[in-house]
Amino acid sequence: MNDSLITQPTLLLNESICRANMQRMAQKAHQHNLQFKPHMKTHQSAEIGEWLRDYGTEAITVSSVSMASYFAGHGWHDITIAFPCNLRETESINTLAGNISLTLLVNGLSTGRTLQKRLAHPVEVYIELDTGSGRTGLRPSEVTAIISLVDYLTDEETTMLQWKGFYSHPGHSYNARSNKEVRSVHQSVLNKISRLRNELGSAYGAYEVCIGDTPCCSTGTDFSGIDAISPGNFVFYDLMQARIGSCTVSDIATAVACPVVDWYADRNQLAIYGGAIHFSKESLTENGTTHFGQAAVTKGKEQAWSVSDPETYLARLSQEHGIVQCSPQTFEQFSIGDLITILPVHSCLTAHLLGRFQLVGSGVRIEQFG
Repeated sequence: MNDSLITQPTLLLNESICRANMQRMAQKAHQHNLQFKPHMKTHQSAEIGEWLRDYGTEAITVSSVSMASYFAGHGWHDITIAFPCNLRETESINTLAGNISLTLLVNGLSTGRTLQKRLAHPVEVYIELDTGSGRTGLRPSEVTAIISLVDYLTDEETTMLQWKGFYSHPGHSYNARSNKEVRSVHQSVLNKISRLRNELGSAYGAYEVCIGDTPCCSTGTDFSGIDAISPGNFVFYDLMQARIGSCTVSDIATAVACPVVDWYADRNQLAIYGGAIHFSKESLTENGTTHFGQAAVTKGKEQAWSVSDPETYLARLSQEHGIVQCSPQTFEQFSIGDLITILPVHSCLTAHLLGRFQLVGSGVRIEQFG
């Protein structure tokens, strides 16, 4: 890392670790005969997206129409927008659907009927399942509503919507704090999908089920009844994923280098240029202490990050300010004007807020969309 290039909070990216994460997940999908449709919302970068092609990726997942347009403009032709369809963006959806194979999430008859009237080009459709996160989608137990929607989507007069199957993001897996808890969530998702498949029987022929959370996709060993996966956070991982058990700290591909702007010896605290607008306010509570990131150092040939001192962590955030609580030993290692490297709690939000990456070792910068 060329310290002289860093003057403000900078998101560092270790390309070799990121690529290893990509390769491992792609291999897992292949081993389980799953389609691999990685979610691009974590990195939001055309260049990083190109790395995924090296591991056989042909279809991707995004979280907005604008993100779909960005990646379509960079040569991706099979894109799922994993967000309930926003009818106010129908004009942009029509533009996309005329140029790529586009899949939308349609969770109700009203949305489906409106799209049937407004679309100029056919699209494929997932019905979103709420398998426990309580965010959006139909619960798998709502069989009557699901059948009504499938019947509409498969009706020969519904020419603009082609039913593809079901999509689910089991976001409640992020509440887990061990592999055992993640496996329990994953098994409950498989059970709910299995029961729904039994309820539908063979009346609708073959259809696809795609799940998209990083914890279950990282730790799961059984994907019975699943046809595709679309995790996103796995490309970078973060402290939350390490705490969940999805990865080890050495698998984390991003960290934030922040200038030290002040220090306070009476309380062993550093003030850094790096606040909520850089890290977000996602936090972890461990051993009774809540933090927004932990200080890190690099080690080994791969320059993998490790937590340098568990007693040194990002304790408080305001808009631009960060306050790092240090152990006495770590505090003595820093002076005003130095850089401190912080591992983020949630890399998706941190990457979005900072908007660009600096590659470790080369100083090359990579931009995001928007």
